[in-house]
Amino acid sequence: MAPVLSLLGTAQDGGFPHAGCACAACAAARREPRRARRVACVGLLGAGGRRLMVDATPDFPAQAEALAALGGAPDRLLPDALVLTHAHIGHYLGLALLGREAISSRGLPVYCTRSMAAFLRANRPWAHLEERGEVALHLLAPGAPLEFDGVRVDAFLTPHRGEDTDTLGLEFRGPRRRVVYCSDADYFPAALVARIRDADLALVDGTFYDRDELPHRDIAQVRHPFVRESVVHLAGARGRVLFTHLNHTNALLHPDPARVPALPPGFGVAAEGDVHAL
Repeated sequence: MAPVLSLLGTAQDGGFPHAGCACAACAAARREPRRARRVACVGLLGAGGRRLMVDATPDFPAQAEALAALGGAPDRLLPDALVLTHAHIGHYLGLALLGREAISSRGLPVYCTRSMAAFLRANRPWAHLEERGEVALHLLAPGAPLEFDGVRVDAFLTPHRGEDTDTLGLEFRGPRRRVVYCSDADYFPAALVARIRDADLALVDGTFYDRDELPHRDIAQVRHPFVRESVVHLAGARGRVLFTHLNHTNALLHPDPARVPALPPGFGVAAEGDVHAL
């Protein structure tokens, strides 16, 4: 079968509705569950039915089940491997469920950078996962692609807050299409802009719509590209550009349709559950 990439979540690390928030958007998402979004994650279903999940989010169980159902294996709930992009909470906390308190997995392959592996090995409870054989850490680095069930996965570094680890973006090359996934960046440097413009589809950081979203916080401390500016910087892409990793403050999630900004042709908002052929 043809490999596909599935969108298993499209919200920022705090989820949507956001933890501890009663804003209009979050309140609407609680009243109407169809508005809710899981934390940003994609899943790869390979040509032979093997499954790779990108990031272990706080929504890991539901996302693993969704990927299993897509692959026609609803009783085989764990993916065959994981990729971790970085050590911000929405991207690795789900690993805890692989431990003996919950799933007690056996040697699940986890691909990550050298700095991410060092972070996991230096901190508990994450170190226990490898010590007890619940996961097996493997290096994934730029220039050393991962061949996974008919798809080539190329990692590249993205500029993002590196308090503990560096951050990966990923490019998936299937038999027919090439998809770029970059859930987190502080900005889009020229090389990344070129990669996005040349892809058949790009799923990119759309955390904030503009710089006025966090009036009570210094938004510079949580830098991300602003969608309002990204549609200018990324214009001219060969394929569609879809924004993911949306914060609950993002105008693209506003419950009043009249207040949701229109995006230029070629741009859109990533939708949970969408499946894209590779």
